[in-house]
Amino acid sequence: MAVFRSRRIVTVLALLVLGLAGFAFHRPLLTAAGRLLVDADKLEKADAALVLSGEQGNGRRVGAAVRLYREGWVRRIVLSGAQIGYGRHESDFSLPRAVALGAPREDLLPFPLSSRSTQEEAEYLLPRMEAAGIRSFYVVSSNFHTARARRIFQRASKGRMRVLAFPAHDDAFEPDSWWQSEWGIRVFLLESLKQVTSMANL
Repeated sequence: MAVFRSRRIVTVLALLVLGLAGFAFHRPLLTAAGRLLVDADKLEKADAALVLSGEQGNGRRVGAAVRLYREGWVRRIVLSGAQIGYGRHESDFSLPRAVALGAPREDLLPFPLSSRSTQEEAEYLLPRMEAAGIRSFYVVSSNFHTARARRIFQRASKGRMRVLAFPAHDDAFEPDSWWQSEWGIRVFLLESLKQVTSMANL
């Protein structure tokens, strides 16, 4: 009986220690998990910045691409234009936004499309970008989308193009505190599931 009681005490103490350790280290662990979704390359010259579809109406992706352009890192901006309903495409709105932010119209390449996923987007855009003489580009997307998007475009380009990543800030996802908001948790879980599915299809 004494031995049994001692084992129970040891088990309880071990669980308490594990619980305390989990509590103490949950923040760095969750932060590390959030940062796995985000890719950001050291800035270097490239032919273009590609703004992926899926903007939530705040223009952050377009703004990030125009920043790359105005600072001289890219010479052109490609605007992916997924269909958003009523015969309109996202590029119908991102194009004037980019011009308003200071990008010349002649350096903007809008591509209206009907793709429903990042994979379909890559398959549609890459041949057209190559035909336009683009051999290196930044994938510009919401921060949580950059790691998966870059991997998809790298795989689809089959080594013919240099694919870099440039994250745009997104209010829905803060890598260092995503678990503190309902939207952050939703974004993390959904994007993590898409990451797993994407890697499973390699």
